[in-house]
Amino acid sequence: MMNKHSATTSFSVLDQKILQKLKPYYEEIDTLYADNFRKILHAFQQNQVSDFHLKPGFGYGLGDCGTQITESVFSTVFQAEKALVRPQITSGSHALFLVLNSLLQKDDLLLSVTGTPYETLKSCIGIQDQFPGNLIEKGVRYSETSLQDGTHGSHETSQLLKEARVCWIQKSRGYSLRKTISTVDIEKIIHTIRSLNKHAIIAVDNCYGEFTEAKEPIECGADICAGSFMKNPGAGIARTGGYIVGKGDFIERISSYLIAPGLGFEFMPNLGFTYEILLGLFHSPLTVRESLKGNLYLSAFFDEMGFSTSPHWTEKHYDIVLAIECKTKEYMDLFSQSVQKCSPIDSHVKAEPFSQNGYKHPIIMTGGTFVPGSSIEFSADGFYHPPYYLYLQPGLYAEQSRIFAELLWKQLPYPHVW
Repeated sequence: MMNKHSATTSFSVLDQKILQKLKPYYEEIDTLYADNFRKILHAFQQNQVSDFHLKPGFGYGLGDCGTQITESVFSTVFQAEKALVRPQITSGSHALFLVLNSLLQKDDLLLSVTGTPYETLKSCIGIQDQFPGNLIEKGVRYSETSLQDGTHGSHETSQLLKEARVCWIQKSRGYSLRKTISTVDIEKIIHTIRSLNKHAIIAVDNCYGEFTEAKEPIECGADICAGSFMKNPGAGIARTGGYIVGKGDFIERISSYLIAPGLGFEFMPNLGFTYEILLGLFHSPLTVRESLKGNLYLSAFFDEMGFSTSPHWTEKHYDIVLAIECKTKEYMDLFSQSVQKCSPIDSHVKAEPFSQNGYKHPIIMTGGTFVPGSSIEFSADGFYHPPYYLYLQPGLYAEQSRIFAELLWKQLPYPHVW
């Protein structure tokens, strides 16, 4: 399958070539990092975060000052009226389902306006698999369309928009090959929705997209925005948890579904996680900077090696995910096992594809992470099925992407002669 390079071929030559052409793109990322870091530092200062806020709280957590200050900081960062930030939110899918299950009642229409949503959310809705408790089971209606071109297109789409109770926007691509949506495009989509339905609740799945741009979805007019600490805002430090930010009355309702009616902002034990959640948020602009640089580097490297990636290194990257076209199962194996070999944990382990609830094909998930399942750390996953795309998250250090590239360099045929 693969031919090694001649002994005279040097990876360092290619490495320097890539770094040189990425220099202006890296400078843009540095500017973005500086702006987002200042925003987050200001949020800590504005809310007067103190040492005593970082103490653990247990039991009912009545008046837990750690949770209260954390939610206040997140409200400031995301420019939201209110925030729900809890270690009890165990994943991005949990946060997103909380939003939908809280805000949708029988006969309400959920309209996904960015096409088919992420795999596990399909199971939450009930359009893939029939797990108990899904939205369709309780009488919610579902439809999907695409407003990514900024228009509402057909008469049928216009009618759906007028009727929708919740309009759902997924910023990142998931396991599709559509492009990640920028906040500029999110703003256009929201304008289109509002032109036809002023009362629709506009909710954004912000997973993988936090701090990759200067603005967040709430600033673009979204009512609700949610994400996970296994991704960008956890920075590889927070070991669990998620956030939901947005309009106060919606957040109050969602908090009741998380805990119990009326108790969402009464019972709030931080369980000792306030320290790492706030520390993760503080580090997140730096982590996202490293991940974006790793993204660009690997996109440029695979481009040199004759493999397509999305987005291309010359394009804007609006999340931390890089889709790599592996072409064959053999290359899928090589790339995924090389991710594992370049990881700090379990680098000696061979990743194997497996069947998981919510996924239509066997999936391979690879990467040795300090936090199990963390996709802000160096990791990759994809369907072990044609057309064999691997979705890679470049992790906490851009340097890890260069190490990964060098490992692949030794095993891939190189199309150019130096």
